[in-house]
Amino acid sequence: MKRLLLVIDYQYDFVADDGLLTAGQAAQAIEGALLRRIQDYREAGDDVLCTLDTHAADSWGQSHPEGRKFPLHCTENSPGWQLYGQLAGLGLETLTKTTYMLDQADLDWLVRQYELIELAGLTTDICVLQNAIGLYNHAVNQDLAVSFQVAADCVASFDPAGHQYALDYLQRILGFKILNA
Repeated sequence: MKRLLLVIDYQYDFVADDGLLTAGQAAQAIEGALLRRIQDYREAGDDVLCTLDTHAADSWGQSHPEGRKFPLHCTENSPGWQLYGQLAGLGLETLTKTTYMLDQADLDWLVRQYELIELAGLTTDICVLQNAIGLYNHAVNQDLAVSFQVAADCVASFDPAGHQYALDYLQRILGFKILNA
């Protein structure tokens, strides 16, 4: 079975205490579990990809939908855009995204490549949830048999209630397997 661990947006701006849109200690607390999952996948010969939330100052604000909700963050090639902590030194492959979710071409490629996709990263109730919904719907609409899962100790959010809501939605509505719950 071809498996993928997809780590969503574990970037400096979302994790570091001085990040521009940080989830702080909740995000920092999952680093060890993420490193273990990455090692498990690599040792099994499976794939690991990370998404990089990617923005530009000239297209932020009123011209970018997220700019009406959030301050500019993860500006391409800035320190805040980089993978955070020990993940930064692992040489992980990345996919960029300019909104909450990967684009349709990336979603299509992923659901056609893998039989199991595990999501991890930040934030549970925003980008993790959006990518989960996008991957799930794309697989279903293409009549592809893809299994999905999330390790509860490998996701975090700014909002504990939103985090729990997202895990419940993934399990109850989309049928994701929730590990370590």
